[in-house]
Amino acid sequence: DIDECAIETHNCSAAETCYNIQGSFRCLSFECPSNYRKVSDMRCERISCFNYLECQNTPVRITYYQLNFQTNIVVPAHIFRIGPSPAYAGDNIILTITKGNEEGYFSTRRLNSYTGIVYLQRQVKEPKDFLLDVEMKLWRQGTYTTFLAKIYIFITAHAY
Repeated sequence: DIDECAIETHNCSAAETCYNIQGSFRCLSFECPSNYRKVSDMRCERISCFNYLECQNTPVRITYYQLNFQTNIVVPAHIFRIGPSPAYAGDNIILTITKGNEEGYFSTRRLNSYTGIVYLQRQVKEPKDFLLDVEMKLWRQGTYTTFLAKIYIFITAHAY
């Protein structure tokens, strides 16, 4: 594998981030929606919300992640762990894949009241890219707070 990002042989624009994968690369764009501000390369935080319902149902934070696996990965495979940091006694989370799982390759499971996982439940036979939106609703002291993980998953051909 040649790291096109490191040796700068990629064709990503200045607005995009180069991400190396096995045998290739991807140009990724990390934009914050309106009413969010970029607080780091991979994280957006909500600026404001105007009523109780909007505050509960729009993510307070959106974080981007990139994962890379090969087609021969053994399923079921835990690929991502999510939970509040720090976690407190009485915390309770609900995990939902809200986008990107139309073909049912992925699922979520709670390990306990404050930790959940995303796992690959079906073998991916061919190289394929996914962008999953995983929403975590945190119930803490009587209110829900929503967090969104946008997870790029690149399944590449396994090297023989």
